Amino acid sequence: MTTKPAAPNGRDDKMLEAVRKLFRDGSTFGPEIPPLAQAAGRAPGFGTDAIDVKIRNYLDGTYGVGRWQRDRDPYKWEKGGGDEKLDQLFAEEDGLFTEFQRLEAAMWTARDELSAGRRQDSVSAEVVALLTKNLDAALKAWQKAKLALEACKGRRSERQLWLQENYRRALAGK
Repeated sequence: MTTKPAAPNGRDDKMLEAVRKLFRDGSTFGPEIPPLAQAAGRAPGFGTDAIDVKIRNYLDGTYGVGRWQRDRDPYKWEKGGGDEKLDQLFAEEDGLFTEFQRLEAAMWTARDELSAGRRQDSVSAEVVALLTKNLDAALKAWQKAKLALEACKGRRSERQLWLQENYRRALAGK
């Protein structure tokens, strides 16, 4: 599985020029430099300036010769690694997380409505009881979604660990 280079986004030229300036000035120290240099090395137009040789040498020394030019392929236990069951679990988890966030927002909204209702003097006890009932229902739905999300994360983690263990055993057998 190879990754194609990113499409130009207009920022590449600015990034490349900024990194060239850093390398001309000798300001190439710090944890922020490698990712900036990598982005510049992947930008269209890289290799057309004399300073690009220095940037290329820096990238080869930092990431390994040529390894900075593209991201590595994902391992079998990572998202997009090629295991169909794991990819299904990731997709299920993404859907459950979206639902969890929606229900969490609904729960906080119900809580805020109950708090606002309790602060008003003109609200009847029946309205407060209804708001409390709504908050209780929202809490239960949110908790149910949280449990479903946690269970899915557990299944996904178990699958990842199983795939990692099989990978390690296959390497040990060589």
